[in-house]
Amino acid sequence: MDTQKEALSRIIGTLTNKNEELQNFLETLDNTRTGLQEESCKVMSELEAELEKLSSALEERGAWLRSVIEEEKQRKDAELQKQLSAGTFALQSCEELLEFANQTLTITSEEEFLKAAKQIKERVTMAPAFRLTTRPAVSENMSQFTVDFSTERAGLQQLHFLPVPRAPEIDVSSCVVRDNAIMVAWRPAGEANGDGDGVSGRIECYEVEYQKTNRDSSLRAAGEACWEKVHDIRETHVTIAGERSEVRDHVSGQRSQSEVRFHLRSEA
Repeated sequence: MDTQKEALSRIIGTLTNKNEELQNFLETLDNTRTGLQEESCKVMSELEAELEKLSSALEERGAWLRSVIEEEKQRKDAELQKQLSAGTFALQSCEELLEFANQTLTITSEEEFLKAAKQIKERVTMAPAFRLTTRPAVSENMSQFTVDFSTERAGLQQLHFLPVPRAPEIDVSSCVVRDNAIMVAWRPAGEANGDGDGVSGRIECYEVEYQKTNRDSSLRAAGEACWEKVHDIRETHVTIAGERSEVRDHVSGQRSQSEVRFHLRSEA
């Protein structure tokens, strides 16, 4: 009877541990989903804000370019209009002088003919038609304003999110448990693997998430499984202190002072 009770107690203990493990797992999944939704909304909001800034900058630049083209067109148009007015006046003067010259050819009196011829010569010398250049003051060509944003368009098409850094690796040999505290150390994945290819993105800082559990409790107390975070860690180690507790290390599987998970973010 006692042997059976002991066996049953061991089974109950195993089931209790598995029950706690499953509850932890489900809670982790639920928290991960919540975090995923929050982060996706945050990223979407930031993306829309950046696109709005980009659109505003493009509109502002477009307005400036339009004004430059319009000002240049008006300047050239004014120059051409000025030449057009002067040319019209010169043409009218030339036609009047030509008509007078043709009439002079019909004069039979030598005295009147010589007088008229002298007037024609003087008028020709002062005629606007002979002082006016017949070349347009400006060119109609506006090619200096040719719009070609192919390079910028190609750059926009290559936009992508910053690469996500790979998770670091626990440096078990450097982790220390002492005086109710744990010093957790890690190495960046690229450094740990010796590749250093930079594909995973440059690391700006680390974020450590840990959870404390009680050694003697078979079931978790309500709210005990909350994850705590240490933000903006600039080094590759952090010390976590707290009440006497026993926790599990996600990476190494060793029992230590705090259960920890790592999250990284790239430098913008």
